[in-house]
Amino acid sequence: MSARPTCALALLCVVQGCERFAFLAMLPLFAVYLHHRHGFSEPSALLLLGVMSALSYVGGLPAGILTDRKLRPIGALLLGGVLLTVGYAALALDHPSLLWPALATMTVGHSLFKPSISTLFGSIFDVADIRREHGFLWQHLAVNLAGMVGPLCGEWLRVGNRWDRLFLLSAVVTCIGCAVLIAFARLLPDQPPQRIETDSVGGSVRMNRERWIAVCWLCGLSIVFWLTAQQPGGSLSVFAESHTQRSVVLFARTIPIGPGHFAALHGLQVLLLLPLLMAGMSWLRRRNREPSALAKMVWGYVATAGGFVVLALAGLNGGDAGRVSPSWLTGCYLLLSVAELLLSPLGLSLVTRIAPSHRASQAVGLWFAAAAAGNALAGVIGLAWGRWPHHRYFALLALLSIGAAALLLSRLRRIEQTLNADASQP
Repeated sequence: MSARPTCALALLCVVQGCERFAFLAMLPLFAVYLHHRHGFSEPSALLLLGVMSALSYVGGLPAGILTDRKLRPIGALLLGGVLLTVGYAALALDHPSLLWPALATMTVGHSLFKPSISTLFGSIFDVADIRREHGFLWQHLAVNLAGMVGPLCGEWLRVGNRWDRLFLLSAVVTCIGCAVLIAFARLLPDQPPQRIETDSVGGSVRMNRERWIAVCWLCGLSIVFWLTAQQPGGSLSVFAESHTQRSVVLFARTIPIGPGHFAALHGLQVLLLLPLLMAGMSWLRRRNREPSALAKMVWGYVATAGGFVVLALAGLNGGDAGRVSPSWLTGCYLLLSVAELLLSPLGLSLVTRIAPSHRASQAVGLWFAAAAAGNALAGVIGLAWGRWPHHRYFALLALLSIGAAALLLSRLRRIEQTLNADASQP
């Protein structure tokens, strides 16, 4: 790997890490913040969180068009970072009148940041370069490292309900990311490489139709993944705050724990499981027993269902009305961490691989639209939090996940035939 791509990759990982650190430092506490500081009910706070996330993903579609036509990826990335800094700073002022302007500014900032950072990661290496996958792996590691450290810092700073310090930290970190981007922007490619857009590329009309149907299936099922992926910042954080014991005894010492600690644990579990999973898949590959990417995704949905079954059992064992041991949430987060590794990177990789070359951008847009739908659905389902027993709420999420696994399994052979037919073409 030459020096320039390496430096560009390191720069983008720093910028991505700053943005994720700032966002994930406040995310596990945001519903609690809205409830305690601004008087939102818990279901309303969950709904607002889901709507905000959905709008940021939906906004990525027009933001991507604006980036291509006017701003270019570097300009959009910088503008998104600046808007996020302004939004966090407004929340740090801790004035009720600034809540809605700050949330709107942050939503626009995320809409610009998400597609531009992904475009720049993809533009470092050529589409056919095997190192391109390594670049996205480094991005995933940067995100999860920030997901481990950010919530810990957020939980530490908000002690005493000093919410201003929490949002000030987010504003400072995003400002640092913007400063680093400005200082070293020359290391990044000015524009991503252009894709060939002809109907002759990517096979026959029938094959392209089959590939597009497969893309629609994967994106449609990913709505369930995005719905469940939103829960750590929603129902799981509320369950940790109100229905989980707030301390644990280690080596005869009592250690206080809160929602931020569980979110950090999730990031740590992903970081620890990633090399183990890669080593396990390499071991199976050497013995010609490695499952296909689609089969791995089926197991990812099964693991997701298992995580919420754990919490449904926690509700039945006292979590519906009282507090339960932190081990219940720990087990849930472990299974969700396994599911994330099997669903998040593999899903987008398969979508971009299966999509006809002249519709690749539409496929990515459809993936973001599914993310928006999943986040919005998370907000809608969040309205049932205060009305249903918690075990019923988590059981619903488990049933949706196992249903997604069953549907993907039913299409497994058809989609794999499409992939194999595409690979056999000259």
